[in-house]
Amino acid sequence: MSASPPSPAVTSGSPPVISGETHVDGVRVVSRIGRRLMWYLIALYVVSVLDRGNLSFASFSMNKELGLTPQMYGIGVGILFLGYALFEVPSNLILAKYGARVTLTRIAIMFGIVTMSMAFVRGPYSFFTMRALLGIAEAGLTPGVFLFLSYWIPQQYRARYNAMFSYSIPAAYVLASLVSGAIMQLDGTWGVPGWKWLFVLEGLPAVTLGVFGAFYLTDRPHQAGWLSSGEKLWLEKQLEKDNVAPAHGVPTGVMALMRRPEMWVLTLGYVGIFSGNATVGAWLPQILHHAGVPLRTIGFVSMVPPLAGIVGMTLLSRRSDRRKERVLHTVACMLIAAAGYTTVALSTTLAVALVGFMLANIGVYASLAVFWSIPQTYLPANAKPAVIAIISSFGAIFGGWIVPIMVGRLQQQTHNLAAGMIVVAVFFVLSSVCVFFAGRRMAGRV
Repeated sequence: MSASPPSPAVTSGSPPVISGETHVDGVRVVSRIGRRLMWYLIALYVVSVLDRGNLSFASFSMNKELGLTPQMYGIGVGILFLGYALFEVPSNLILAKYGARVTLTRIAIMFGIVTMSMAFVRGPYSFFTMRALLGIAEAGLTPGVFLFLSYWIPQQYRARYNAMFSYSIPAAYVLASLVSGAIMQLDGTWGVPGWKWLFVLEGLPAVTLGVFGAFYLTDRPHQAGWLSSGEKLWLEKQLEKDNVAPAHGVPTGVMALMRRPEMWVLTLGYVGIFSGNATVGAWLPQILHHAGVPLRTIGFVSMVPPLAGIVGMTLLSRRSDRRKERVLHTVACMLIAAAGYTTVALSTTLAVALVGFMLANIGVYASLAVFWSIPQTYLPANAKPAVIAIISSFGAIFGGWIVPIMVGRLQQQTHNLAAGMIVVAVFFVLSSVCVFFAGRRMAGRV
């Protein structure tokens, strides 16, 4: 991945904005921020997903060596998100108080070290323990980045930058398909199994990024020496406008917000999205292999669904920005994901399974990108750190921990890996209904 991906295209027809005595081109300012920050955030999330998702490639030999059944593997997939959920809120509050430079770099260094430690697991219980520790180490990364972006990106550009950050997930699976397959070929080198090489070599980049970020990241616009005073003033005024409480009277306190039914319904809506995020890559290589893809080409075939996810997420998030509509776009993306998972569950051929995974990837990543524009847009500034983390935590507990266990259990009972995907499809449908009603109410339309 290049060090400086191009910023998303923004509307260039708008005239420069005048801020005090200084003429400021707001489009140029936002693009400049994107070039400065997004490459690092994307790289950080790529290695986090890589370290979380390399389990699917390690499983081909690791499961047999450690004696893991499909249900045990499902527990290992899910238990990461239990640890993740328990520490989401504290991590986001720390970021709000001390900044991203402290919080995000600490997360990177910790999950890199834990990933490398996965090479030393010896059985199911040590496997569960290290996966839980990986979740604790990674806790707060996703909501922390979305919160960090709300400090820098005006809301009218936010869905496309959310999407740009969310590119990290399918991009990581594309990278994993190439790199992990190659690393697994080291199996037996110096007497070390390939899956152990995988964890050690893929944990190192996270530690490196963490150390680099401590010197590179800027917490808030007023600290940015790479922006002019006029650009800082324009940006701060734009962000102040975004932080004004909506006219329909949303309360400003965290506890007052969480007492409102629509907040909990929206939180339930995130369960489906998180379940898709947790499972879309965890079983993809295994299911494709069982559908007839040989191990020597599994990496290349596994690239296709996440690449489709990148294209679909780009188009759908840009459409959401153009229409300035978040709720219905999120619901539509979730239903696309449900259709994809259902197709995988019912597939009898490789071609059908591959099409299903392509739809699932499009729906999962597009809904993830657009969904976060709802709380980012409609929550007051002082409540965002805690409420965003609460939403993410509940999604992690139910969608990231419980759903993968249910998937693993159904797979073990039916002796069919693909059949477990119907669980995720059902959660997506139920969650889409929650997002529709809660999101529309938050937007003041019902």
